[in-house]
Amino acid sequence: MITLFRIENPSPNVLKVAIMLEETGLPHRVEIVERLRGAMPEGSYAEVSPNGTTPAIRDEQTGAALFESAAILHYLAEKSGQFLPAEPRARADVMKWLLFEAANLCPTLIELYHCLMDVTGDIPDSIVARHQDRARRHCAILDAQLKTGPYLCGAYSIADIGLYPWTAVLADLADIHLADYPRIAAWAKTMETRPAVRQALDAG
Repeated sequence: MITLFRIENPSPNVLKVAIMLEETGLPHRVEIVERLRGAMPEGSYAEVSPNGTTPAIRDEQTGAALFESAAILHYLAEKSGQFLPAEPRARADVMKWLLFEAANLCPTLIELYHCLMDVTGDIPDSIVARHQDRARRHCAILDAQLKTGPYLCGAYSIADIGLYPWTAVLADLADIHLADYPRIAAWAKTMETRPAVRQALDAG
């Protein structure tokens, strides 16, 4: 049994792990944790995610405990034998797009979130604009990649699972509308037709 630790209102990072668990069919349960700003986690959650971030998982079968969503997706792909190719070149393609999400799109949108949530007015508009420009550049890169087929790397993979949840927040955070990126819009619609994706969205 896998325990997924998440906050009550799941973030895109939580959603991607929820989708992966539904897609693989691995037995799992959800444990809601309270994340207090500036406070260190306590109890069993602290052992799994010492940084206090969500999502995090504990696999009772193997004893593995992971935080960081990209690491969790990779672990679940290895455990289930799904959504990560064995052939080296195809595997490398999936991993580079998964890490593109982890190193580029995710940090940019999280920075935008904190900028927009700022109530002090100390963050210059130029900083917000810079992050929004970076987000648009990332979307242009994704849109270009999707000309190769319905999914990012040919077959459906953890790269798609990792990147898709951010499409729901692009308009709010970066003033990015999917109509401006037709391939991303079509990909998002394809993702939404998958039963596991719908199940994870409904559960969230």
